[in-house]
Amino acid sequence: MENSTIALIIRYFNIALTVVSAFFAIYGLIIVFGRNSRLNAFRGKMFLSAFCVASLLAFAVEALCFNYKHYLKYFAGAEFHTTEVSPQDPLILLTSDGVTAKILFDQNDSAVIASGVKFTGIDRYVTSVFVQPIFNKYKQLEMRIRWTDEESTRELTRTLDKTIPYDNYTAIQTCGNVSELTIIFSGRIFFDEISQIAVNRQIPFYFSGLRLLVVSLLFFAIILFAYKPLRAKAAYYLFEYKFDPANKKQNVIYVCLVILILFFSWFCDYTSVFEDYANTPMNLQYNKYLVDALIAGKTNIDFGHPEKFLSAERPYDDVWRFANGYEFGVDWAWDISYYKGKYYTYYGVVPVVLLYLPYKLITGNYLSHNSAIFVFTVITVIFLALLWRFLVKKYMPNARFAFYLLSFLALFFVSRLSDCLRVPNMWTIVIVAGLAFTVAGTFLLLKSIDKENINRLQLFFACLCLALAVGCRPNMVFVSIIVPAVLWKRRSWKLAMFILIPYIMVAVPICLYNYVRFDSIFEFGHRYCTGTSNGTTGHLLNPLGKIHRMFITFTFYLFRLYGYSLHFPFVHPILANNLVTSSLGFIWIRDPGAGLINFPILFCLLYLFKNILSKNKPNGFYLSSVFFIITAVMIILYSKMGIFHGRYLLDCAVFLIFSSLFCAYYWCDYKHGDLYRSAVRLKIVYVLLIVSIFVGLFLFVSGSYYDMTVYRYLDYSLGIIEKAP
Repeated sequence: MENSTIALIIRYFNIALTVVSAFFAIYGLIIVFGRNSRLNAFRGKMFLSAFCVASLLAFAVEALCFNYKHYLKYFAGAEFHTTEVSPQDPLILLTSDGVTAKILFDQNDSAVIASGVKFTGIDRYVTSVFVQPIFNKYKQLEMRIRWTDEESTRELTRTLDKTIPYDNYTAIQTCGNVSELTIIFSGRIFFDEISQIAVNRQIPFYFSGLRLLVVSLLFFAIILFAYKPLRAKAAYYLFEYKFDPANKKQNVIYVCLVILILFFSWFCDYTSVFEDYANTPMNLQYNKYLVDALIAGKTNIDFGHPEKFLSAERPYDDVWRFANGYEFGVDWAWDISYYKGKYYTYYGVVPVVLLYLPYKLITGNYLSHNSAIFVFTVITVIFLALLWRFLVKKYMPNARFAFYLLSFLALFFVSRLSDCLRVPNMWTIVIVAGLAFTVAGTFLLLKSIDKENINRLQLFFACLCLALAVGCRPNMVFVSIIVPAVLWKRRSWKLAMFILIPYIMVAVPICLYNYVRFDSIFEFGHRYCTGTSNGTTGHLLNPLGKIHRMFITFTFYLFRLYGYSLHFPFVHPILANNLVTSSLGFIWIRDPGAGLINFPILFCLLYLFKNILSKNKPNGFYLSSVFFIITAVMIILYSKMGIFHGRYLLDCAVFLIFSSLFCAYYWCDYKHGDLYRSAVRLKIVYVLLIVSIFVGLFLFVSGSYYDMTVYRYLDYSLGIIEKAP
């Protein structure tokens, strides 16, 4: 999506939210000052009336507090601005009230590296600097403002963005009168590209619709807590109002929530990658080179010069490749498999066959990773919603509707889909595709045994989906544990063909595909990857080293914490200094992933361990245990490989969340009439869910692959403390 399109969407989104908030704020005025007026359309509707008052308060806070920079003008000296270059001296700028302004240049032998203007003789309080770039060549402008006041000389750094309203106003806080003010523009910026500079111009009002909504909800929560009748009504909906699958109003709310999440996913997906990154050979190997290869009837991809490696001593060692003249991006690229003089892609072929290849044959164009990831995200979210509704309906008869909604949000945000939607590339497409087939297969499998007679057609497609998941990610074969586990009580030889045929339909072509490429039906190509670690030498590590590596990696998957702060986006992945490190005596690949401990709803799994030996287990305890075992097997597998990637948790996090939600429900369920204890426990679970959703939500904007316009808008709307540049 183009940056200008993103900016336009944000602009209309902000206007729409501001108008809606203003509508409720106007009714808030009527409720406060004309409670019995005929204009009060919300009379008798307690929640709506409370929200109208909350919106009114939010508007007041927005105008008086969040737009405080607008009022700095009342503490400033007179405004002045540049007018034109002096006819007598091309390095002197004329100003509106006689302040001296001199043009500055900083250059090396070949070009100007910075330019600016220095104002002297100002002798007044300064509270703002306005810069109006023409922005013909640049979308952003980096500048540094330095001033000398009665205390000292200080400076700040700003990046002005073309697409953000009023971003060219910069507020500064000076101690007393300013004598000198210097503005430096980095890069090849000349003054014919700056139409005007003004000092002490009043900063306009800018209302953030998103912030108005968030602050309105905060005030709404305060009003609910403070006003007893509302508090009692809210308590009813939180702790007594049950989930009812036949309730049309509940179903409409649930469908609206799913649609909202799909829209959120679409927006995140299409604003999460830069064009130059998407078009690198590493990323094009999957949606372009492999598609062309399959159309041509071959399995190797046409890229680079793999024949040069035929006589190479260590072709899988990236240090050796760089040191011996093999040119990156020309001869080879990251994460392409090399075997016997040819390049292959080791990523699962199923998404290419089912989506990329048909799209190319039908349209003649190559499908982007963003589009493919969104397609599989839609499948994942829809089947996740269906699966959660099915599980609650079947195994949680006393579930509260609020628990039902919050748990579904947790399933989405804690599932780590952020790692795919935020970085759409060939790594993440196979992961999200595998998750889509896994969730769909699990739903169809459980649905097939819902009634006394097994639905064989649903069973067939369930196993087909689970088999296709293996074609996306080989490690997803462990998810198929769920098939014998679920069918154990209804085992029958009559079901064998409906289980085995789908797996055979997928396994045979994949095995042949592997054999043609790597002379082995079980080799997918990861071992021959031209990445940052030598996959062919992993077995050379001594046994104690392997155990050490497995232990450290396992603890990272469980206990590695994110960084938390009051700076937006509040949750900060801890970046590794280097992609590859041998500081522990072995090569270990890692990225800014983190452990499951960051999502506190998973603490409810303690209930699973506590009751594992209990004779009176809940109805869904067996299924939740199966989900937990699948996750445990996956994490142990990754730990054995010694690879720590945050996105790998996407393969199994959903099952762990399902298991924890089962445990949360059973821990809170009414027993022996102890309503007070159950209510207290449910409050704790709500807190755990909200914190988990909060962490998962802000992971979508924690990283470097998000569009700057989106990031700046969210930072402005949701940030608590301004982050130092």
